[in-house]
Amino acid sequence: MTDTLHLAAEGVSDHRPLIISLFATFVLVTLGITVWAGKQIKDATDFYAGGRQFSGFQNGLAISGDYMSAAFFLGIAGAIALYGYDGFLYSIGFLVAWLVALLLVAEPLRNSGRFTMGDVLA
Repeated sequence: MTDTLHLAAEGVSDHRPLIISLFATFVLVTLGITVWAGKQIKDATDFYAGGRQFSGFQNGLAISGDYMSAAFFLGIAGAIALYGYDGFLYSIGFLVAWLVALLLVAEPLRNSGRFTMGDVLA
Protein backbone atom coordinates (compact mmCIF):
# COMPACT_ATOMS: atom_id res chain seq x y z
CA MET A 1 0.00 0.00 0.00
CA THR A 2 2.81 2.40 0.88
CA ASP A 3 4.57 1.58 -2.40
CA THR A 4 1.42 2.45 -4.35
CA LEU A 5 1.08 5.82 -2.62
CA HIS A 6 4.77 6.53 -3.17
CA LEU A 7 4.48 5.73 -6.91
CA ALA A 8 1.37 7.90 -7.20
CA ALA A 9 3.15 10.80 -5.49
CA GLU A 10 6.09 10.46 -7.90
CA GLY A 11 3.73 10.60 -10.90
CA VAL A 12 2.16 13.83 -9.67
CA SER A 13 5.46 15.48 -8.89
CA ASP A 14 6.64 14.91 -12.46
CA HIS A 15 3.81 17.08 -13.79
CA ARG A 16 3.82 19.73 -11.08
CA PRO A 17 5.78 22.39 -13.08
CA LEU A 18 3.44 21.96 -16.05
CA ILE A 19 0.37 22.24 -13.83
CA ILE A 20 1.66 25.36 -12.09
CA SER A 21 2.67 27.01 -15.37
CA LEU A 22 -0.73 26.32 -16.97
CA PHE A 23 -2.51 27.70 -13.92
CA ALA A 24 -0.29 30.81 -13.89
CA THR A 25 -0.91 31.32 -17.61
CA PHE A 26 -4.67 31.11 -17.07
CA VAL A 27 -4.51 33.63 -14.21
CA LEU A 28 -2.34 36.05 -16.20
CA VAL A 29 -4.58 35.88 -19.28
CA THR A 30 -7.64 36.49 -17.10
CA LEU A 31 -5.98 39.46 -15.39
CA GLY A 32 -4.90 40.83 -18.78
CA ILE A 33 -8.47 40.69 -20.09
CA THR A 34 -9.67 42.38 -16.90
CA VAL A 35 -7.15 45.22 -17.22
CA TRP A 36 -7.97 45.70 -20.90
CA ALA A 37 -11.72 45.77 -20.20
CA GLY A 38 -11.20 48.15 -17.28
CA LYS A 39 -9.50 50.67 -19.56
CA GLN A 40 -12.51 50.62 -21.90
CA ILE A 41 -14.90 51.85 -19.18
CA LYS A 42 -15.58 55.58 -19.22
CA ASP A 43 -18.72 55.98 -17.06
CA ALA A 44 -21.31 54.03 -15.09
CA THR A 45 -23.29 53.09 -18.22
CA ASP A 46 -20.25 51.33 -19.63
CA PHE A 47 -19.78 49.45 -16.37
CA TYR A 48 -23.35 48.38 -15.66
CA ALA A 49 -24.81 48.05 -19.15
CA GLY A 50 -21.74 47.49 -21.32
CA GLY A 51 -22.22 50.83 -23.02
CA ARG A 52 -25.51 49.46 -24.39
CA GLN A 53 -23.61 47.84 -27.25
CA PHE A 54 -24.48 44.17 -26.66
CA SER A 55 -26.61 42.41 -29.23
CA GLY A 56 -29.50 40.21 -28.20
CA PHE A 57 -27.46 37.10 -29.00
CA GLN A 58 -24.55 38.22 -26.81
CA ASN A 59 -26.92 39.02 -23.97
CA GLY A 60 -28.52 35.60 -24.36
CA LEU A 61 -25.12 33.93 -24.16
CA ALA A 62 -24.33 35.84 -20.97
CA ILE A 63 -27.62 34.86 -19.35
CA SER A 64 -27.28 31.22 -20.34
CA GLY A 65 -23.73 31.21 -18.98
CA ASP A 66 -25.13 32.16 -15.59
CA TYR A 67 -27.37 29.12 -15.58
CA MET A 68 -24.88 26.66 -17.07
CA SER A 69 -22.24 26.65 -14.39
CA ALA A 70 -20.67 23.55 -12.88
CA ALA A 71 -22.14 24.42 -9.49
CA PHE A 72 -25.62 24.50 -11.00
CA PHE A 73 -25.25 21.12 -12.69
CA LEU A 74 -23.68 19.46 -9.67
CA GLY A 75 -26.26 20.97 -7.34
CA ILE A 76 -29.17 19.86 -9.51
CA ALA A 77 -27.72 16.36 -9.87
CA GLY A 78 -27.43 16.18 -6.08
CA ALA A 79 -30.98 17.48 -5.58
CA ILE A 80 -32.34 14.87 -7.98
CA ALA A 81 -30.31 12.14 -6.25
CA LEU A 82 -31.56 13.18 -2.81
CA TYR A 83 -35.15 14.21 -3.53
CA GLY A 84 -36.06 12.42 -6.76
CA TYR A 85 -38.90 13.99 -8.72
CA ASP A 86 -39.07 17.00 -6.37
CA GLY A 87 -35.41 17.71 -7.15
CA PHE A 88 -36.20 17.54 -10.85
CA LEU A 89 -39.06 20.02 -10.43
CA TYR A 90 -36.68 22.32 -8.59
CA SER A 91 -34.29 22.13 -11.54
CA ILE A 92 -36.91 23.40 -14.00
CA GLY A 93 -38.57 25.86 -11.62
CA PHE A 94 -36.23 28.70 -12.56
CA LEU A 95 -37.45 28.47 -16.16
CA VAL A 96 -40.99 29.25 -15.07
CA ALA A 97 -39.78 32.09 -12.84
CA TRP A 98 -37.69 33.46 -15.72
CA LEU A 99 -40.74 33.58 -18.00
CA VAL A 100 -42.75 35.43 -15.36
CA ALA A 101 -39.90 37.92 -14.94
CA LEU A 102 -39.76 38.45 -18.69
CA LEU A 103 -43.47 39.08 -18.94
CA LEU A 104 -43.82 41.35 -15.90
CA VAL A 105 -40.52 43.22 -15.80
CA ALA A 106 -38.45 42.91 -18.95
CA GLU A 107 -40.93 44.18 -21.54
CA PRO A 108 -41.90 47.41 -19.69
CA LEU A 109 -38.23 47.91 -18.84
CA ARG A 110 -37.20 47.59 -22.48
CA ASN A 111 -39.94 49.95 -23.60
CA SER A 112 -38.82 52.64 -21.17
CA GLY A 113 -35.30 52.56 -22.60
CA ARG A 114 -33.82 54.42 -19.65
CA PHE A 115 -33.41 51.98 -16.80
CA THR A 116 -31.41 48.85 -16.18
CA MET A 117 -32.65 45.91 -14.14
CA GLY A 118 -30.52 47.14 -11.23
CA ASP A 119 -32.28 50.52 -11.33
CA VAL A 120 -35.68 48.84 -11.17
CA LEU A 121 -34.71 46.56 -8.29
CA ALA A 122 -33.20 49.45 -6.33
